[in-house]
Amino acid sequence: MSFTRDKTLFYKTILLDHSEIKIWKHLKNGCSIGTLGYSERNIKILYQLLQSFSEQYGEVIDMDAAREELKYYQDHGKLFIYFDENGKAISMNGVSYDEDNISVQFLAEDKRKPHSLYFYGLSTLPKYRGRGACRNLIHFAIEYAYYNQFDFIYARTDLVNSNSEWIMQNAGLEVCENDDGIIAEWVPVTDNVGDYRLHMWLPLKDDLYFEEKEGAAIADSNTREIKHKYVKKLNYNGGYYEKVCC
Repeated sequence: MSFTRDKTLFYKTILLDHSEIKIWKHLKNGCSIGTLGYSERNIKILYQLLQSFSEQYGEVIDMDAAREELKYYQDHGKLFIYFDENGKAISMNGVSYDEDNISVQFLAEDKRKPHSLYFYGLSTLPKYRGRGACRNLIHFAIEYAYYNQFDFIYARTDLVNSNSEWIMQNAGLEVCENDDGIIAEWVPVTDNVGDYRLHMWLPLKDDLYFEEKEGAAIADSNTREIKHKYVKKLNYNGGYYEKVCC
C-alpha cells in the first residue's frame, strides 16, 4: 500500500507542477526523464524536437508554431522530455487531456465521459533513434495516467509505415478496429497533402469500450488499404448533398 501511495503522490506532484524544467527520473543508462513548462528558452528546445515532424510529414514548423504548441501543453497537458547523458533534449512525448477526434468514440458503461490522456506529439531526433527514448517516455506517461486516475490512453499514428505503432503496441496499446476493419481518419498536413491515420488505445479501467464515429474511414486490417472513405453531409440550398472525403 505504501508503494502505491508513494507512486500516486509522485505522479500527482508532476500533474500539478509547472516548473520551467524539472527532472523526475534518472535512468540507469545516464539519461533522464523530465518535463518542460512554458518559457522562451523551452520554445527553442521544442522547435528543435518538432523538426522531426517537419521531416516526416513535410509540415512547415516555425517558432510561432512551437510557441503555440508549448502553450497548449502548459494549459491542456504535459510535455515529457527524454534527456541524454549530457542533458540534451533528444525525444518528446507531449500529452494532452481529453482530446477529441473525428473517428473513434470512447465510452463507459456507466455513461460517464471517460477521462483521457492523448499522445499528442511523440518523436525522437533522427540521430538518437533506436536508443529506447520513446519507449521510456511512453511507459512513464502510462504510469502518469494510471496514478492520476485517467480512464484510458490513446494515440494517433500513421496507418502505414508508422515509426511508433510497434513501440506503442509493445507498451500495451491496441489498434482501434471492429468487424469491418481498422477505424481510420484522413488528416490534412497541408492544403494539398495529407494521409490516413489510425488510433491506438489502452484502457485503464474495466468498463470502457469504443465505437466507430460517423466520420470514420475503414481500412482493411491486413493490407491497411482503405475500404470505405467517410461521407460528409453538407447543407446545400435547403437540402443535403454528400461529399466523399479523401
